[in-house]
Amino acid sequence: MNYHLERVYSGSDEYGFVRNQLLAYNLKNVDASFEFINFVVKNGSQETIGGLFSRRFGEGIFIEMLWVDEGSRKLGLGSRLLQEIEQAGRRQDVKFIYLDTFSFQAPDFYSKHGFEVFGTLEDFPVQGCKKYFLKKTL
Repeated sequence: MNYHLERVYSGSDEYGFVRNQLLAYNLKNVDASFEFINFVVKNGSQETIGGLFSRRFGEGIFIEMLWVDEGSRKLGLGSRLLQEIEQAGRRQDVKFIYLDTFSFQAPDFYSKHGFEVFGTLEDFPVQGCKKYFLKKTL
């Protein structure tokens, strides 16, 4: 068999193709629904100053990313984004929400909102840092 490996980027057609193939395989083998659930926050000038991107698969939601612009932090926007995803999850009978965060990001923020650590990866992405895996039961 003749083949070659090629590096591709997340916006490429190939990336979308592979992602869709894996999703189709998962849905063929598990009787569960799948959807992206995404929110953005805009200021009065319609500039995006925050967002939460997630995906629901069956009874769980994975938060891929939650970001708030540094100049807009401490205004409750991150909390509001978490409230929105939790409300969306409850409306769809989701049992839990899970995510990952680095020690230099927001583990305390998520703990304050009821998330519990269920795993830790030491010295990642560099020595002295940690990656936390957290979940919240709804």
